[in-house]
Amino acid sequence: MTKATQPVCPLSKSNNATLIERIPLAALDALYMRLYGAPIARLYPGRSTIDMWQCNESDLIWFDPLVPGDEAFYNALQARDWYYVDHKHEFDVAARFISKHDKVLEVGSGKGNFGKFLNNDSYVGLDFSIKAKEMAAQNGIDVRNETVQAHADLNPGVYDVSCAFQVLEHVPDVFEFLEAMVKALKPGGKLIIAVPSEASYISRSNNLALNLPPHHMSRYTDQALKNICNYLPVDLLALEHDPLQPQHYFDYPYQIAMEAFRKRFGSSYKSVDNSFLNKVLRIPATIIGKLLQNGFNGGNTPIGHTVLAVYVKR
Repeated sequence: MTKATQPVCPLSKSNNATLIERIPLAALDALYMRLYGAPIARLYPGRSTIDMWQCNESDLIWFDPLVPGDEAFYNALQARDWYYVDHKHEFDVAARFISKHDKVLEVGSGKGNFGKFLNNDSYVGLDFSIKAKEMAAQNGIDVRNETVQAHADLNPGVYDVSCAFQVLEHVPDVFEFLEAMVKALKPGGKLIIAVPSEASYISRSNNLALNLPPHHMSRYTDQALKNICNYLPVDLLALEHDPLQPQHYFDYPYQIAMEAFRKRFGSSYKSVDNSFLNKVLRIPATIIGKLLQNGFNGGNTPIGHTVLAVYVKR
């Protein structure tokens, strides 16, 4: 691993970072094309690699450059019927920290599925999608096409709960995004964040495009989530990992098998690997994944894809 003074961490604003991996842009582009028909090289003119860094102060992992996917990219993903789900396990966990009369703000709300699930006295969702706002309105859910920064400026200290589920990893300006979410809270209000967990199997997953840029621009260790308290006026109340969810029962043994095969054949780990050996190893790993996916029953599962953190505003 290489020490470097650039770039700047989007959470701590420190340039004390370690380079973890250089991902060839051509290989990442080929992966997105193969899986989703979504080319991404055009988003990074003049680049030959996407670099993964880890901040030595915040522990946040992020990708440089911090370039989000554009409309064409997300249109290709949203065409898949599995991309949006109506209910997430983290909804159940978050609901334990929210009372019926709390004023709730959700950032990146989509069509307001969490608001519909909560059925609270007061709920406001924020989302860029005009279509999501229209669908939410059909269910009587208040979703607005505003940024969290603009909304917080107009509504400082208004909410009891400010939450975002599977959103923060898509955001280039991590500190500013969280700062606005906290600004919208009353003192003693709760900040609730759910993100993919670096403590889970996905941190070493092979060719998992959706955990790579431009879809995900940052990754969260448990320590990074704890360290948010060093940069914002919040204290950590709870940190909870979900159990492996049924939709990932195949992915877990598949990725574990790929890791074992790589070690057996002396192949080093790469986030993106389009080599002939990797293609060959996918065959037995797929068989193992399919054989073992029915062996999970909810009581014998490892930690799953997501971690949820709850903070209290000072």
